[in-house]
This record gives sequence, C-alpha cells and structure tokens, in this order.
Amino acid sequence: MKKLLFIIILLTGAVCYLRQPEYCSIAIGQNTYEIYEKNNYLYAKKGYKKQKVIHEKIIDYKVYDIDGDQTEEILVITHIGDQLYGGDFIVFDTESVKDQIVTKEIYREDFSAIKPWKVSACNLDNDGEADIFIGVHKDTVFYKDERNRPFFYSWDGKSLKKKWLGSFFTDWELVDITFGDFFNLGYDAAAILEKRNDEYRVGIYKFIGFGFENMYTSKIYRDLNSIRKEYRNINY
Repeated sequence: MKKLLFIIILLTGAVCYLRQPEYCSIAIGQNTYEIYEKNNYLYAKKGYKKQKVIHEKIIDYKVYDIDGDQTEEILVITHIGDQLYGGDFIVFDTESVKDQIVTKEIYREDFSAIKPWKVSACNLDNDGEADIFIGVHKDTVFYKDERNRPFFYSWDGKSLKKKWLGSFFTDWELVDITFGDFFNLGYDAAAILEKRNDEYRVGIYKFIGFGFENMYTSKIYRDLNSIRKEYRNINY
C-alpha cells in the first residue's frame, strides 16, 4: 500500500506539472472521443475524424461531468494574449452528433482581473455539487505579494458559488494541482506540486470545510527531474 501510494504521489506531482496529457478522453452518451490542445485550440478526434471543438483560444481545460448526467462537460480558461494568465472561465455542454462533438456554451464569467492560469474539477466533500478549482495569481487582503492562489467554487447547475477562496495551502509556492481519491475516502483530495526556491515537494490535502488538512508530504527534491528519476527507479 505504501509503495502504491508513493507511486501515485510521485506520478501525480511530476505529470500534473506538464498540464493536460496529450490526449484526454471525453464521454458523451455512448460515444468516447479523444480531445487535445494544440496551439491554444481544443480539438477532438474519433477514429480518423478530427475537428476543432472550441473556436476560442484557451490556456487550460478540464473534462468533467459537473451535473451528473453521464455526459461530460468541457471547462476552459480562455487565452487573452498573455500565455501565463487567461480571461474567461467557460462551461460548455456537449452533444454527439454524427460522430462529432457539438458544444454549447452554458456559462461564462470574466476572471481576467485575478489572472486565472488553471482549471480543474473534483468532488471534495460529497455534498452533491461538483467542485471547481480555478488557480489565480493575485494578492489578498492580508498578503500583498502576488502569487498563485487556490480558489474553489461549487457548481449549482446554473452558476458558480464561492466555496473556499484560499490564500495558500502552505508557505510553499503552489505550482500545480490535481485531484483524486488517493486514500479511498470516497471523495477527492488535492495533490499539490509545491516549490520553495529551487526545491520541490508533493503534498496531499483533504478539504475539512473551512480549509484543507495535510494528509501526506513527500520528501524534498532538488528539481522535477529528481522526482521523475525516483519514479522510474521504483521496483514494481
């Protein structure tokens, strides 16, 4: 169990920093497509057929069934010229028509003032609503330095509701984040790639209503290549 958990943690930390995988599956009814980002546009393919799914440039996306209807939605952060930070957060409903994905925008909110850089989705607490993470880069009332901050919202079926707009998880810098039920809790925890100066570590945190509680912290690595090297050297 410890070795398996260690593999999950290292793989999560090293891979999530590379953003989305080259191909990401999306389930729409009985059909499954592969979607991928290229030159800031989102494309889909099924067999030999390829299409542009969204005609706005994006900096990040997430595929997730936010309304529990067994058809996954596409969540994106739009590109507005600066590749580090984006503009709007958009939710697209999806439909399969003649082996192609048809998207319909169902929600849009301007986040440009707080510099969004990542979007994800998860189930933090089994409250019946999907939880949406939007990474932003800003200061706060009590912390005046601009840095990556973790903002969480719930999706009520029509719009976002503020859930936990955090200043930070720890005093280490938030580099990247992904979610999964790593400890078989029945809900997701956050696996976070953190950085301090030239050092990295991976921390896993669970949501406890008014914040996040640490469940595990890896040892410190001098760089990302050290994490990948250790993962490769694990004897299955």
